[in-house]
Amino acid sequence: MRRLLHIAAVACLAGSLAVVLAWRYGETLLPFAVTSATPDPQDGKVAGGAYTNGYFDLTYPLPQGFAEGLAGADPSYSGYYVLGNFVAQNAGAGTILVAAQDTFFDEARRDLAEAASEMRDTMAQIDGMSIDREPTQITIGRRPASRPAWRIDFNGVGLYRAMIIAETRCHLVSITLTAPDPEARETLAGSLDHVSLAAGRDPPVCIRNYATADQLIRKVAPTEIAPSPMPIPARIIIGRDGAVRHVHVIRATDAQRKGVEQALQQWTFKPHTVNGRAVEVETGLALRSGGGKVGSVD
Repeated sequence: MRRLLHIAAVACLAGSLAVVLAWRYGETLLPFAVTSATPDPQDGKVAGGAYTNGYFDLTYPLPQGFAEGLAGADPSYSGYYVLGNFVAQNAGAGTILVAAQDTFFDEARRDLAEAASEMRDTMAQIDGMSIDREPTQITIGRRPASRPAWRIDFNGVGLYRAMIIAETRCHLVSITLTAPDPEARETLAGSLDHVSLAAGRDPPVCIRNYATADQLIRKVAPTEIAPSPMPIPARIIIGRDGAVRHVHVIRATDAQRKGVEQALQQWTFKPHTVNGRAVEVETGLALRSGGGKVGSVD
């Protein structure tokens, strides 16, 4: 029972993050479709005692005695992912929640400092919640894979939490540690010394709102599909030649996902150059449906 209460506490904390960072869970959908071998944000796994995620080039050796807990919800329309939920095998010893917010779909466009500050203000307004550490800039991991991050500590209802936020590949990646006392919280925080959160070798350049008429050479509308009450969010990777080489539909029904994937794979763009060299671009777009067709792009 105590272990279930700790898992529930993690879920409640994720709900608090949703208020701060506009992250929202939604109903369960069908499994994700994969359009190529390129990993997507939710494709992490645990092997050999470590959580690895190829999309973020993230490796997190789990503290001793921790294993995978309950799976998180599917990604939200605003691009919030529960990447991993890890629970100590000794009841009441703590939990770890790894999540990410896609900044392409975060309308407020918060940076790390702003996200940490808003989390602090929101937690301070909750009855029974206390701030133990004001937002502080730190470094997680060890060189050459160390990365700047922000940390905020707070406690309430008998649990002590630390939230660490870092930015990579146009996402805010958070690791939230929950422990029964301050000493156990610091022990969990020590595990972040072994985190590797790189960006991969030569990752695509992230450009917000890149899929515009100025950049497009060819645009194909999806075939007729069922209307969606919300814009359908998708990420695409554009190759050096301007062709779309990977499509990731973040949230949609199976039929909507298939139609959007087939259409976006036919789009072509002007090649993007940096210092005279063509580079890959990753961008996000939201497709609005109406009358059974997806006809406009934000």
